[in-house]
Amino acid sequence: MRLFIDGSWLDLTKWASSHPGGVTILERFDGRDCTDAFYALHSRDACKRLEKLRNAQPSALKSLPAPEGSEGSSLDKAYRNLRTRLAADGWFERSFAQEAFLLAMVVGLAVVGTCLSWQYPLVASILLGLSMQQAGWLGHDMCHARNSSYCERAGPWLSAIVAGLDQPWWSEKHNTHHVLTNHVGADPDIDNRPFLFLWAPPKALDSVLRPFQHVYYMGLYSFLYVSWRMQSVQRIWASGEMLTLARMSIGYVWLLCLPWAVSAGAVLVGGFLVAIVVTLSHESEDMKTEYEPSFARNQFETTRDIVCPDAFTEWLFGGMQYQLEHHLFPSMPRYKYHKLALLVRQWANENGIEYRATGLWPMVRMHFNTLKQMADVPASEASLDAVSEFSRTAICQGGYVGAWKQPVQ
Repeated sequence: MRLFIDGSWLDLTKWASSHPGGVTILERFDGRDCTDAFYALHSRDACKRLEKLRNAQPSALKSLPAPEGSEGSSLDKAYRNLRTRLAADGWFERSFAQEAFLLAMVVGLAVVGTCLSWQYPLVASILLGLSMQQAGWLGHDMCHARNSSYCERAGPWLSAIVAGLDQPWWSEKHNTHHVLTNHVGADPDIDNRPFLFLWAPPKALDSVLRPFQHVYYMGLYSFLYVSWRMQSVQRIWASGEMLTLARMSIGYVWLLCLPWAVSAGAVLVGGFLVAIVVTLSHESEDMKTEYEPSFARNQFETTRDIVCPDAFTEWLFGGMQYQLEHHLFPSMPRYKYHKLALLVRQWANENGIEYRATGLWPMVRMHFNTLKQMADVPASEASLDAVSEFSRTAICQGGYVGAWKQPVQ
C-alpha cells in the first residue's frame, strides 16, 4: 500500500492497521496523491509523525515516478496558499468560551427536556431531540478538531452519552466521505441502498422501493440516529472497548429512565433534524463516477451551502449550512464559518470556480426533485460485469469496487 504525500511515496503496508482513521481510507488512495486530503484532516503531531515515517522509507521508493497530476493545478496551489494564510491568521484556533457555551446549550436542552418528560412528553421529545442533534453537531466539530486536548477528551463522552454514537466508528466513515465526497463506490454517505438511490442502478441492484423513495424519504430520515446507534453498538461489541461501552451505557440508562415514548420520540426527532441538513448539501450535486484528483475542485463540485432564512435555522443547522467551508477546512471551528464564507466566495470568484449557495426552501425542493427523478429513471440495462470498471457493488462486502483505485505497479 503506497500513498504519495508532499512529493514522496510512503509504503504504509505494515503500518496501515495502526492508522487511527482506519485502513479503508488508506486503501482508497493506494497509488494516488493524497497531499491535500492529508493536511485537511491531520494535526500538527500527525504531520511530525509523517516526517518520521518519510525518513524510514526504503530508498527504492524514491525512484518511483510521481502520480499523474501530483504537481497540482493552479486551483490546488491557490487552495494551499489560502489554507496557509488562514492558519497564519489564527482561523484554526479554538475558543474555550465558545466551546463551553455550545456545550451548555446541549446540556440545558437535555436537562429541561428530562424535567418535562412526564408532564409534557411532546415538548420533552422535541427538546431532547434538539439536544441530541446539537450534541451531534458539537461532537462532530470536536471530532474534527486538531491540536485541542479539550476536544479530544470531551468529544467521545459527549457523542456517546447524548447522541449515542461511537466516535471512532463515525470518524472513520465520515472522513472517507470528506476526502471522496460524492464518489460513487467510495463515499459511504451516498450509499443508502435499498431505500434511497441517487443514480440509476443496474437492474440486478434495483429495489421495488425505489419508485416511491420521494414519498417516504422524510419518514426514513427520522431513523438516521437509530441506524447510527445500531452500527455504533455493533462496532463496540465487536471491538470489546469497555470504556466506550461504559460511555454509551450512561446515555442508554438515561433514556431508559424516561417514558419510552419520550425517549423514542427524541431519537427520531434528533435523527430527522440531522438528516435533513446533511442530505441537502450533497445529494443534489455532482455524482463522481471518475476519480477527481483535485481535493479543492471536488469540494466545490459536490457541495452546496444552505442560506438559512432566519436566526433560528441558522442556529439549528449548527454551522453545517456552511458545508463547503467545512469540507474545505474541516478542522476549523464551526463558529468561524459564517465569516469565512465571505472569503471563500471571493476566493472562488478570483479563481474561476462556481460557489454554490441556495436558500433553504429552494434546496428542499431541489432535493425532492432529485429523489423524484431517480425514482422515475429506468434501471440501467448494464450487467454487473459491464459496470464493474468503476462502481459495481460488491454485495458480499456491502460496498463498492471502484476502478479509481489503481495502485502504482
